[in-house]
Amino acid sequence: MSTRFLRHGLLPILVFCWGAAFGQAPVFPSKPVRLILPVPPGGLQDAFARAIGQELARVWRQTIVVDNRAGASGIIAAEAVARSAPDGYTLLMTDNVTWMTNHFLRKLPYDSIKDFLPMVGLVQAGNVLVTAPQFPARTLQELIELARAKPGELNYGSFGMGSSPHVDTEAMSVAANIKLTHVPYKGGPDILQGLMGGQIAFSITGLPPALPLIRQGRLRALAYGGLQRSSALPDVPTLSEAGLKGFESGAWFGWFVPAGTPRPVIDKIAAEAGGVIANAEFRDKFIFGVGLEPLNLPPAAFAELVKSEREKYSVRLKELDLKLN
Repeated sequence: MSTRFLRHGLLPILVFCWGAAFGQAPVFPSKPVRLILPVPPGGLQDAFARAIGQELARVWRQTIVVDNRAGASGIIAAEAVARSAPDGYTLLMTDNVTWMTNHFLRKLPYDSIKDFLPMVGLVQAGNVLVTAPQFPARTLQELIELARAKPGELNYGSFGMGSSPHVDTEAMSVAANIKLTHVPYKGGPDILQGLMGGQIAFSITGLPPALPLIRQGRLRALAYGGLQRSSALPDVPTLSEAGLKGFESGAWFGWFVPAGTPRPVIDKIAAEAGGVIANAEFRDKFIFGVGLEPLNLPPAAFAELVKSEREKYSVRLKELDLKLN
Protein backbone atom coordinates (compact mmCIF):
# COMPACT_ATOMS: atom_id res chain seq x y z
CA MET A 1 0.00 0.00 0.00
CA SER A 2 1.54 3.31 -1.06
CA THR A 3 2.02 6.25 1.27
CA ARG A 4 0.09 8.37 -1.19
CA PHE A 5 -2.96 6.07 -1.01
CA LEU A 6 -2.80 6.07 2.76
CA ARG A 7 -2.68 9.84 2.83
CA HIS A 8 -5.36 10.51 0.21
CA GLY A 9 -7.52 7.40 0.29
CA LEU A 10 -7.51 5.45 3.53
CA LEU A 11 -6.66 8.21 5.97
CA PRO A 12 -9.91 10.25 5.54
CA ILE A 13 -11.91 7.04 6.01
CA LEU A 14 -10.02 6.23 9.18
CA VAL A 15 -10.61 9.76 10.50
CA PHE A 16 -14.34 9.51 9.72
CA CYS A 17 -14.62 6.11 11.41
CA TRP A 18 -12.65 7.32 14.44
CA GLY A 19 -15.05 10.28 14.85
CA ALA A 20 -18.11 8.06 14.37
CA ALA A 21 -16.82 5.53 16.87
CA PHE A 22 -16.54 8.19 19.53
CA GLY A 23 -19.85 9.88 18.64
CA GLN A 24 -18.32 13.10 17.35
CA ALA A 25 -20.89 15.03 15.30
CA PRO A 26 -19.79 17.41 12.53
CA VAL A 27 -19.11 20.93 13.72
CA PHE A 28 -22.14 23.19 13.21
CA PRO A 29 -22.40 25.07 10.93
CA SER A 30 -20.41 23.40 8.19
CA LYS A 31 -22.25 25.20 5.38
CA PRO A 32 -24.22 28.46 4.89
CA VAL A 33 -27.27 29.05 7.12
CA ARG A 34 -30.46 30.46 5.63
CA LEU A 35 -32.51 32.95 7.65
CA ILE A 36 -36.00 33.34 6.16
CA LEU A 37 -37.93 36.56 6.84
CA PRO A 38 -41.62 37.25 6.13
CA VAL A 39 -40.90 40.87 5.13
CA PRO A 40 -39.35 42.62 2.12
CA PRO A 41 -35.83 44.07 2.29
CA GLY A 42 -35.26 47.48 3.82
CA GLY A 43 -37.42 47.52 6.94
CA LEU A 44 -36.60 47.24 10.63
CA GLN A 45 -36.81 43.44 10.84
CA ASP A 46 -34.69 43.01 7.72
CA ALA A 47 -32.04 45.48 8.94
CA PHE A 48 -31.74 43.76 12.32
CA ALA A 49 -31.59 40.30 10.73
CA ARG A 50 -28.74 41.37 8.48
CA ALA A 51 -26.86 42.99 11.35
CA ILE A 52 -27.00 39.95 13.64
CA GLY A 53 -26.41 37.63 10.68
CA GLN A 54 -23.24 39.48 9.81
CA GLU A 55 -21.93 39.09 13.36
CA LEU A 56 -22.79 35.37 13.49
CA ALA A 57 -21.11 34.87 10.11
CA ARG A 58 -17.89 36.12 11.67
CA VAL A 59 -18.24 33.74 14.62
CA TRP A 60 -19.17 30.73 12.51
CA ARG A 61 -17.02 31.56 9.48
CA GLN A 62 -20.02 30.67 7.39
CA THR A 63 -22.36 32.82 5.31
CA ILE A 64 -25.77 33.75 6.74
CA VAL A 65 -28.12 34.12 3.79
CA VAL A 66 -31.07 36.43 4.53
CA ASP A 67 -33.95 35.16 2.40
CA ASN A 68 -36.88 37.60 2.17
CA ARG A 69 -40.15 35.73 1.52
CA ALA A 70 -42.72 38.50 1.87
CA GLY A 71 -46.40 37.86 1.21
CA ALA A 72 -49.51 36.16 2.57
CA SER A 73 -49.00 37.76 6.00
CA GLY A 74 -45.91 35.72 6.77
CA ILE A 75 -47.39 32.36 5.75
CA ILE A 76 -45.10 31.91 2.74
CA ALA A 77 -41.97 32.30 4.86
CA ALA A 78 -43.22 30.07 7.66
CA GLU A 79 -44.28 27.31 5.28
CA ALA A 80 -40.84 27.32 3.64
CA VAL A 81 -39.22 26.76 7.04
CA ALA A 82 -41.77 24.14 8.13
CA ARG A 83 -40.95 22.11 5.00
CA SER A 84 -37.17 22.42 5.38
CA ALA A 85 -34.84 19.84 6.91
CA PRO A 86 -34.76 20.02 10.74
CA ASP A 87 -30.99 20.47 10.90
CA GLY A 88 -30.50 24.10 11.98
CA TYR A 89 -29.59 25.35 8.55
CA THR A 90 -32.96 27.03 7.94
CA LEU A 91 -34.29 29.51 10.49
CA LEU A 92 -37.45 31.61 10.60
CA MET A 93 -37.47 35.14 11.98
CA THR A 94 -40.88 36.55 12.82
CA ASP A 95 -42.70 38.83 15.23
CA ASN A 96 -45.26 37.85 17.85
CA VAL A 97 -48.25 39.64 16.34
CA THR A 98 -47.96 38.08 12.90
CA TRP A 99 -47.30 34.68 14.46
CA MET A 100 -50.30 34.84 16.79
CA THR A 101 -52.86 36.39 14.46
CA ASN A 102 -52.02 33.80 11.81
CA HIS A 103 -52.37 31.02 14.37
CA PHE A 104 -55.83 32.10 15.51
CA LEU A 105 -57.37 33.79 12.49
CA ARG A 106 -56.06 32.14 9.33
CA LYS A 107 -56.13 28.70 7.76
CA LEU A 108 -52.50 27.60 7.67
CA PRO A 109 -50.64 24.98 5.62
CA TYR A 110 -48.67 24.08 8.76
CA ASP A 111 -49.23 23.74 12.50
CA SER A 112 -47.55 26.68 14.24
CA ILE A 113 -47.26 24.69 17.48
CA LYS A 114 -46.37 21.18 16.30
CA ASP A 115 -44.20 22.07 13.30
CA PHE A 116 -41.89 24.61 14.96
CA LEU A 117 -39.68 25.03 18.00
CA PRO A 118 -39.03 28.47 19.54
CA MET A 119 -35.27 28.96 19.54
CA VAL A 120 -34.29 32.44 20.73
CA GLY A 121 -36.08 35.68 21.59
CA LEU A 122 -33.97 38.47 20.12
CA VAL A 123 -35.29 41.99 20.68
CA GLN A 124 -38.51 43.79 21.51
CA ALA A 125 -40.00 47.18 20.80
CA GLY A 126 -42.94 49.04 22.20
CA ASN A 127 -45.13 50.75 19.64
CA VAL A 128 -45.77 54.47 19.81
CA LEU A 129 -49.01 56.38 19.22
CA VAL A 130 -48.19 59.24 16.86
CA THR A 131 -50.05 62.08 15.20
CA ALA A 132 -49.11 64.94 12.92
CA PRO A 133 -47.98 68.08 14.79
CA GLN A 134 -51.10 69.97 13.70
CA PHE A 135 -53.50 67.35 15.07
CA PRO A 136 -55.64 69.05 17.76
CA ALA A 137 -55.20 66.36 20.43
CA ARG A 138 -51.90 66.68 22.30
CA THR A 139 -52.47 63.82 24.77
CA LEU A 140 -54.08 60.40 24.67
CA GLN A 141 -57.00 61.61 26.79
CA GLU A 142 -57.63 64.50 24.39
CA LEU A 143 -57.60 62.04 21.47
CA ILE A 144 -60.12 59.80 23.26
CA GLU A 145 -62.38 62.78 24.01
CA LEU A 146 -62.20 63.89 20.38
CA ALA A 147 -63.07 60.37 19.19
CA ARG A 148 -66.04 60.21 21.56
CA ALA A 149 -67.29 63.56 20.27
CA LYS A 150 -66.96 62.38 16.64
CA PRO A 151 -67.74 58.62 16.56
CA GLY A 152 -66.17 56.94 13.53
CA GLU A 153 -64.76 60.18 12.12
CA LEU A 154 -61.19 59.70 13.32
CA ASN A 155 -59.27 57.31 11.11
CA TYR A 156 -56.09 55.46 11.93
CA GLY A 157 -53.51 53.67 9.84
CA SER A 158 -52.10 50.17 10.02
CA PHE A 159 -50.05 48.01 7.68
CA GLY A 160 -52.84 45.53 7.11
CA MET A 161 -55.53 43.42 8.73
CA GLY A 162 -54.14 41.49 11.67
CA SER A 163 -51.01 43.64 12.00
CA SER A 164 -49.90 44.99 15.36
CA PRO A 165 -51.24 48.53 14.67
CA HIS A 166 -54.59 47.09 13.58
CA VAL A 167 -55.07 44.61 16.44
CA ASP A 168 -53.78 46.96 19.14
CA THR A 169 -55.75 50.01 17.97
CA GLU A 170 -58.95 47.99 17.83
CA ALA A 171 -58.22 46.71 21.36
CA MET A 172 -57.56 50.29 22.48
CA SER A 173 -60.86 51.45 20.99
CA VAL A 174 -62.69 48.78 23.00
CA ALA A 175 -60.81 49.70 26.18
CA ALA A 176 -61.52 53.41 25.69
CA ASN A 177 -65.10 52.89 24.43
CA ILE A 178 -64.54 54.80 21.19
CA LYS A 179 -65.31 54.11 17.53
CA LEU A 180 -62.58 54.58 14.91
CA THR A 181 -62.17 53.98 11.18
CA HIS A 182 -59.39 51.69 9.97
CA VAL A 183 -57.27 52.64 6.93
CA PRO A 184 -54.90 49.80 5.89
CA TYR A 185 -51.58 50.61 4.21
CA LYS A 186 -48.98 48.39 2.59
CA GLY A 187 -46.27 49.08 5.15
CA GLY A 188 -44.91 51.24 7.95
CA PRO A 189 -43.36 53.94 5.73
CA ASP A 190 -46.73 54.42 4.00
CA ILE A 191 -48.41 54.95 7.39
CA LEU A 192 -45.92 57.67 8.30
CA GLN A 193 -46.45 59.39 4.94
CA GLY A 194 -50.20 59.18 5.47
CA LEU A 195 -49.85 60.83 8.87
CA MET A 196 -47.68 63.66 7.61
CA GLY A 197 -49.93 64.12 4.59
CA GLY A 198 -53.07 64.36 6.73
CA GLN A 199 -54.78 61.26 5.30
CA ILE A 200 -55.08 59.67 8.77
CA ALA A 201 -55.42 61.14 12.25
CA PHE A 202 -53.07 58.85 14.13
CA SER A 203 -51.42 55.46 14.24
CA ILE A 204 -49.99 53.06 16.76
CA THR A 205 -46.85 52.07 14.93
CA GLY A 206 -43.33 50.78 15.49
CA LEU A 207 -41.06 53.16 17.37
CA PRO A 208 -37.84 52.68 15.35
CA PRO A 209 -39.14 54.00 12.00
CA ALA A 210 -41.10 56.81 13.68
CA LEU A 211 -38.31 57.91 16.01
CA PRO A 212 -36.34 60.11 13.56
CA LEU A 213 -39.53 61.92 12.52
CA ILE A 214 -40.49 62.47 16.17
CA ARG A 215 -37.06 63.90 16.91
CA GLN A 216 -37.33 66.17 13.86
CA GLY A 217 -40.72 67.47 15.02
CA ARG A 218 -42.49 66.07 11.96
CA LEU A 219 -44.57 63.72 14.14
CA ARG A 220 -45.83 64.05 17.70
CA ALA A 221 -45.68 61.11 20.11
CA LEU A 222 -48.65 60.97 22.47
CA ALA A 223 -47.92 57.69 24.25
CA TYR A 224 -45.51 54.75 24.22
CA GLY A 225 -46.73 51.16 24.10
CA GLY A 226 -44.36 49.53 26.59
CA LEU A 227 -45.18 49.18 30.27
CA GLN A 228 -42.01 51.14 31.02
CA ARG A 229 -41.08 54.38 29.31
CA SER A 230 -38.74 54.13 26.35
CA SER A 231 -35.13 55.16 26.91
CA ALA A 232 -35.36 56.81 23.48
CA LEU A 233 -38.40 58.92 24.51
CA PRO A 234 -38.16 59.34 28.28
CA ASP A 235 -40.59 62.28 28.35
CA VAL A 236 -43.39 60.41 26.56
CA PRO A 237 -45.84 58.64 28.93
CA THR A 238 -46.81 55.02 28.43
CA LEU A 239 -50.32 54.14 27.29
CA SER A 240 -50.92 52.85 30.81
CA GLU A 241 -49.76 56.13 32.39
CA ALA A 242 -51.80 58.12 29.89
CA GLY A 243 -55.08 56.54 30.98
CA LEU A 244 -55.32 52.98 29.64
CA LYS A 245 -54.11 51.22 32.77
CA GLY A 246 -52.19 48.02 32.02
CA PHE A 247 -52.59 48.40 28.25
CA GLU A 248 -49.54 47.35 26.25
CA SER A 249 -48.70 47.59 22.56
CA GLY A 250 -45.52 46.29 21.02
CA ALA A 251 -43.77 43.40 19.39
CA TRP A 252 -40.81 41.11 19.76
CA PHE A 253 -38.71 39.39 17.14
CA GLY A 254 -37.52 35.82 17.53
CA TRP A 255 -36.18 32.82 15.67
CA PHE A 256 -37.98 29.51 15.18
CA VAL A 257 -36.72 26.23 13.70
CA PRO A 258 -38.51 23.18 12.31
CA ALA A 259 -39.62 20.62 14.89
CA GLY A 260 -37.09 17.83 15.18
CA THR A 261 -34.05 20.12 15.02
CA PRO A 262 -31.40 18.63 17.37
CA ARG A 263 -31.31 20.28 20.79
CA PRO A 264 -27.50 20.82 20.75
CA VAL A 265 -27.85 22.77 17.49
CA ILE A 266 -30.70 24.86 18.90
CA ASP A 267 -28.74 25.61 22.06
CA LYS A 268 -25.62 26.54 20.09
CA ILE A 269 -27.40 28.97 17.76
CA ALA A 270 -29.36 30.53 20.63
CA ALA A 271 -26.26 30.96 22.80
CA GLU A 272 -24.20 32.52 20.04
CA ALA A 273 -27.01 34.81 18.89
CA GLY A 274 -27.40 35.80 22.55
CA GLY A 275 -23.71 36.57 22.70
CA VAL A 276 -24.08 39.01 19.82
CA ILE A 277 -27.05 40.73 21.50
CA ALA A 278 -25.11 41.00 24.77
CA ASN A 279 -22.23 42.79 23.05
CA ALA A 280 -22.27 46.43 24.18
CA GLU A 281 -21.17 47.86 20.84
CA PHE A 282 -23.80 45.86 18.95
CA ARG A 283 -26.52 46.90 21.43
CA ASP A 284 -25.67 50.58 21.17
CA LYS A 285 -25.73 50.58 17.37
CA PHE A 286 -28.38 48.08 16.34
CA ILE A 287 -30.69 47.87 19.38
CA PHE A 288 -30.75 50.99 21.58
CA GLY A 289 -29.66 53.18 18.67
CA VAL A 290 -32.81 52.41 16.66
CA GLY A 291 -35.31 52.35 19.52
CA LEU A 292 -35.32 48.61 20.23
CA GLU A 293 -34.78 46.88 23.56
CA PRO A 294 -32.84 43.64 24.10
CA LEU A 295 -34.84 40.50 24.88
CA ASN A 296 -32.19 37.78 24.59
CA LEU A 297 -34.22 34.78 25.76
CA PRO A 298 -32.74 31.25 25.47
CA PRO A 299 -34.93 28.39 24.14
CA ALA A 300 -36.81 27.44 27.31
CA ALA A 301 -37.55 31.03 28.35
CA PHE A 302 -38.53 31.97 24.80
CA ALA A 303 -40.90 28.99 24.61
CA GLU A 304 -42.58 30.22 27.80
CA LEU A 305 -42.96 33.70 26.30
CA VAL A 306 -44.50 32.25 23.14
CA LYS A 307 -46.95 30.24 25.24
CA SER A 308 -47.97 33.28 27.32
CA GLU A 309 -48.41 35.38 24.17
CA ARG A 310 -50.63 32.70 22.70
CA GLU A 311 -52.85 32.85 25.77
CA LYS A 312 -52.96 36.66 25.67
CA TYR A 313 -53.84 36.83 21.99
CA SER A 314 -56.45 34.11 22.36
CA VAL A 315 -58.35 36.39 24.73
CA ARG A 316 -57.68 39.65 22.86
CA LEU A 317 -58.68 38.37 19.44
CA LYS A 318 -61.85 36.72 20.74
CA GLU A 319 -62.87 39.99 22.39
CA LEU A 320 -62.35 41.87 19.15
CA ASP A 321 -64.07 39.24 16.97
CA LEU A 322 -61.76 40.11 14.07
CA LYS A 323 -62.31 38.53 10.70
CA LEU A 324 -59.35 38.47 8.30
CA ASN A 325 -59.66 38.13 4.55
